[in-house]
Amino acid sequence: MSPISWSAFGLIGLCVTAEIAHELTFKLAANRASGRENYAMALIREPWLWGGIGLWIAQTAIWIVVLQSVPLVVAFPLMTLSYVGVPAASALLLKERMTFEQSVGAVLILAGVLCIGLSAA
Repeated sequence: MSPISWSAFGLIGLCVTAEIAHELTFKLAANRASGRENYAMALIREPWLWGGIGLWIAQTAIWIVVLQSVPLVVAFPLMTLSYVGVPAASALLLKERMTFEQSVGAVLILAGVLCIGLSAA
């Protein structure tokens, strides 16, 4: 397997960032629509939902570009950084609580991704 370019790593980082951002915007949309009489209509009217959908579309387009040059066996595990980023961002920005066990799991995911990233660099 040939080394992955820094630009490919950058695009994967952009995908991870977009994934984290769109999950947070979906959560914000859900929170804002919660408790309203017609939840589905309230959700559809939420700008956060549409922003998240836009991020999701952009992420998908970038991901397709990534897959043109990076083996899936490397790219997909690197995308699992979102499994760390989403809970961390929700804890920091939305004030949600991460348990000790979740934090340990995040560290283990980071360690695994580091191993994969180093093997591909």
